[in-house]
Amino acid sequence: MLNTDFLRKSLCWVAAILCSAALPLQAQAGGRFALLIGNQTYETAGVLSNPGNDTALLAQSFGAMGFEVEVLIDATQDTLGDAIDRLSERYGTADTVAVYYSGHGLQKDGRNFMVPVDARITSAASIERETISMDSLIEVLKPFPISMIFLDACRDNPFAANLQGGTSATKSVAQSRGLAVMRAEGDMLITYATLPNTTASDGMGNNSPFAAALAHHIRTPDTEISVLMKRVTGDVVAETNGVQRPQQISQMQTEFYFKRTPSPDVTIDPLRTLLAVYPQQVTAGEEVSVVADVPPSCTPFFTNFAPDGKLTPIPLKFFNSIPLSNGQIRYEISPGSRFGLAIQEEDPHGTHKLGLLCEPAGVGNDQNAVRTVIAAVAERVNAGELTGFVSAGSHDPIEYSFESFTVR
Repeated sequence: MLNTDFLRKSLCWVAAILCSAALPLQAQAGGRFALLIGNQTYETAGVLSNPGNDTALLAQSFGAMGFEVEVLIDATQDTLGDAIDRLSERYGTADTVAVYYSGHGLQKDGRNFMVPVDARITSAASIERETISMDSLIEVLKPFPISMIFLDACRDNPFAANLQGGTSATKSVAQSRGLAVMRAEGDMLITYATLPNTTASDGMGNNSPFAAALAHHIRTPDTEISVLMKRVTGDVVAETNGVQRPQQISQMQTEFYFKRTPSPDVTIDPLRTLLAVYPQQVTAGEEVSVVADVPPSCTPFFTNFAPDGKLTPIPLKFFNSIPLSNGQIRYEISPGSRFGLAIQEEDPHGTHKLGLLCEPAGVGNDQNAVRTVIAAVAERVNAGELTGFVSAGSHDPIEYSFESFTVR
């Protein structure tokens, strides 16, 4: 079972995720497509900590929101260029396209460039030859009805030492920080992980502050993207103590929602339960992280359904709890928490389902209702219905929310 007795310092992603090939994650596309790029292991610029983790985490969130997802890890110039070329083939079939880039980026003469892992930059003149221009990406995205670019690439210039000598133009590139301001084209949103001309954090944990916040808030239902990105900004500012502040440049004229409730006749409760469980795959010795935002009227009961049918409750005392400005309470277990959810050698391999039942007041004193609710939730979750409501007899329906992860 999940061991909650001790902490692990870090969470390692399954090695299969960190490969250089494109990994198509199929979902019910519905005209939505996301290209997620994580350049981590550079041939001449060292290794970044989290791009592989960040793209894997975001793949789960975009996939859950109905996007067909393509993941590129450690993309070379040819691989990255081919992926951008393939975007143009989706004209007429995709109405919403998102591109996330995590890795090194450079600016030169007010233009931005994504740096492939095989780039060999020795002079200012070599930048355009060895990298992929963000201008070319914008040109490809411009014709789509809705497009979004998320840039988590504002790290320090890894080639600065190579560029210190030579001409004044070369020195200027070496001294530049972060990315330059770009102009959004068409119905487009461009989001920087931090302000232009400043640098962003790769993250002290398993994900960058920007990727973690974006992955979490993408799942927020019935929230227009301009509002959603304000919440992402708030989380990043809080996480970095004000050092890092994301910025959006938008030409969007169309309201966009990652998730809408099915019926417009249903009154939306703005304080719905939100859950994130990651990573998607773990092995013995690694940890599972949980973040759940619940309404103040709910007492969450966290549990894990193992593939062998065993239920393991996770006591609330193992969670950090944080009141949020919108009235919700955030419950969180991560490698930085007091306790961790570490996978043990004896844990059954296969698909686990971890989540919570949001218990209204009074049900806890009705043991028959509790047993009925847990049995009903287990039946639905094992049937693939990971979120919803179940009847609690004479009590109000109980909301539940679960996510899957695999022990290998």
